[in-house]
Amino acid sequence: MRAIVTAWCLGLALALIGSASAQAQMWTEYRPEGGKYFVLMPGTPETSVEPVPIAGGRTVQMYQAVIENQNAAYLSTYVDYPPELVSASSPDTLLDNVRNGSAKGHTLRNEKRLTIAKNPGREYVIARSNGVILVTRSFLVGNRLYQIIAAGRAGVEQHPDTVKFLDSFRLLTGN
Repeated sequence: MRAIVTAWCLGLALALIGSASAQAQMWTEYRPEGGKYFVLMPGTPETSVEPVPIAGGRTVQMYQAVIENQNAAYLSTYVDYPPELVSASSPDTLLDNVRNGSAKGHTLRNEKRLTIAKNPGREYVIARSNGVILVTRSFLVGNRLYQIIAAGRAGVEQHPDTVKFLDSFRLLTGN
């Protein structure tokens, strides 16, 4: 799981540094088919599916949606891990590993435990050495890991768009 977060963070940091375009769009409800969640995003995100290496030389698919505007980049992802991988550790250990992978080599500024529909989660803020701040919420629901991340410069943690994005994440039933 560390590889997922580390690879994504490196790619996002490069994208933020290289991106100069700003998009002024309306907020839209992003509800990926099969994702079993929705989140509000400031425009229509670009979506992709990326293979992510896991233990034993295997890979899993990471489904992601990202949009950037003048304030930040907003990303939602989910990954379905093999049940035996998830059952081999406690949910807290798995969420700690995800956080540690994101924070490796950077500064973990704060963290708090969360729940969503009785499922464990975390919210944490990471200051990367290049000045990018990541505000992440991760939730483990069965063998699925959801992550919603806002990334930007100093102050992104309190920006109204970040709060709106993070607070809008909801699990769906019957999807």
